[in-house]
Amino acid sequence: MPTEVIMPKVDMDMEAGTIAAWHIQEGDPVQKGDALFDIETDKAAMEVESPASGTLRQVRAQAGETVKIGDRIAWILADGESLEVLQREPAPRPEENTAASGPPREALPVSTPVTDAAAITTERKRATPLARRMAKAAGIDISAVAGSGPRGRVTRKDVEAAKSVASTASAPVRADAATNASKDRLDSLGIDYEVVPVDRMRATVAERLSASKATVPHFYLEADCRLDKLLAFRAEINKSLEGSGSVRISINDLLVKASAMALMAVPEANASWAGDEILRYRDANISVAVSVEGGLMTPVVRQAQSKSLLAISNEIAGLAERARAGKLASNAYQGGSFAISNLGMYGVKAFSAIINPPESMILAVGMATRQFVENDDGAPVAATVLSVRLSCDHRVVDGVSGARWLGEWQRLVENPFLLALGTS
Repeated sequence: MPTEVIMPKVDMDMEAGTIAAWHIQEGDPVQKGDALFDIETDKAAMEVESPASGTLRQVRAQAGETVKIGDRIAWILADGESLEVLQREPAPRPEENTAASGPPREALPVSTPVTDAAAITTERKRATPLARRMAKAAGIDISAVAGSGPRGRVTRKDVEAAKSVASTASAPVRADAATNASKDRLDSLGIDYEVVPVDRMRATVAERLSASKATVPHFYLEADCRLDKLLAFRAEINKSLEGSGSVRISINDLLVKASAMALMAVPEANASWAGDEILRYRDANISVAVSVEGGLMTPVVRQAQSKSLLAISNEIAGLAERARAGKLASNAYQGGSFAISNLGMYGVKAFSAIINPPESMILAVGMATRQFVENDDGAPVAATVLSVRLSCDHRVVDGVSGARWLGEWQRLVENPFLLALGTS
């Protein structure tokens, strides 16, 4: 039988994928495992491999088209197979029961690993009967709701959370006509411009951060840290690594370690809002913002509190490289409990970052500058000072907890030998 080519699910939140490019054209031969086409998801472009050997036929979606998960894109015909078989036996839709007609069709292999095997499937969305009734009454597509139950099952709380986001997000959507630029208006004024299509990554970032600003009560705490000891500490570490072939420790690596240790010292700040309860994490899973083409990704360094500075440095370098190459698995950028965004290398002195739920804090790191500060005797001395601003979700982290965390972080940064000891 011919092999069906379907749109695979490579991301837990993915409902559809956009075909970025075909590597094989219709009528051309292809071998199993060859790169067949690229798909663009909310986070990155991923390469999809051919599920069989043969000839590519009946391509139904071209580059730039968006296809729902499980929908057929094309067929692969082995030698001796013809299209007549397809006309006699139309393919079942994803929601139909295919048990009686043979084994389920094989999901397309993807070069990037996914969270678990159940993520690549065409099964009906798992949900409790109550959740289905609530979603139907509220006009919510149950397949678009992220489930928090076993194996991603949608529960009552998930639907209630979706209703809350939908209601708060509706006002900005209705205001689009007033706030968005109008091409007709620009044309009438004779203003020159170009149209840049919004890709899925940019659209997702816009949607999630707009919802965060609308629903998460942000408050901000600022601090200046003296960085001279940290810079000297880093120089000594990198000097000892010369000739070893290891990556050099960056300032950001040290700040990530300090963030992880501060979360362990102030555990009430290492938490997420979950509606009628707060989830407190046992580990410091630090999301690190990485700039990629078309947007921003936040791969996660898990259990950073228990990793050495060198391990953190190597892991961040590897995650950033895979993110920029579009080869980051979905589980690599999910599950963070805290985030750090560093724009100091771009000359930014200070900025306020938007929290990316379910995380409850994000640290915005600016540029280190030379300033005059007072020494212990009150005399002015030159020092390297780093400006940071902490954004907190007031539902989870109150002012005192946020201040305690920032104070602990500052103490670690200004006493960097504690980072090497791995204890505060």
